[in-house]
Amino acid sequence: MGNHKVALNSMLTLFVAMCIWGFSINVAADSQSTEATAANPSVTTSESGRHVVEFIRDRDYACTQCHKDEQDVLSGAHSDAINPHTNRDVTCVDCHSNVGKDHRNGAKEVTKFAPAQSVAGTEKPAADVAWITQQNETCVNCHEAENLREANWTHDVHALDLSCASCHNIHPTSDPMKGIERKPRIKLCVDCHSDQTKAKK
Repeated sequence: MGNHKVALNSMLTLFVAMCIWGFSINVAADSQSTEATAANPSVTTSESGRHVVEFIRDRDYACTQCHKDEQDVLSGAHSDAINPHTNRDVTCVDCHSNVGKDHRNGAKEVTKFAPAQSVAGTEKPAADVAWITQQNETCVNCHEAENLREANWTHDVHALDLSCASCHNIHPTSDPMKGIERKPRIKLCVDCHSDQTKAKK
């Protein structure tokens, strides 16, 4: 009978020691800096202050299986961007919307970005204003209109007649419009407007 008491006492002591050890690991994890949470949006902090890990599958997986040439294209400005609506990295579907069942037959449900203008030029035909609006609304979802207005007055003037992609690259390693000098900027305006003027004659 004495051996059973000793064995039971040893097991109980071991169980208590393991519980204390497990609790101390949990406390150590909770006391770590929140820098890890800020660096990894899939780790959040609940109201109780405990870390909650959410498993997120790669939302771009379906895109990058076919668009292999474009898989590393987000190494530009959008690669470090955080979607203000989800507080996660910007993904393909954030801007281009979801892939539909008829994706290989023209991908009508996907938002496509390209230079487009509502007034025809000699080289560029007039584009549907609805398509221009769809493109620009997608951009303005993250790039707030007030900030664009402050950056340059041309954003307001062209908002309904010119797609953002007419001047800006969507997947840039560096946006050619950022830091553009005065002369090249004026040349860009003159080239576009003189082309439209020629088309009217």
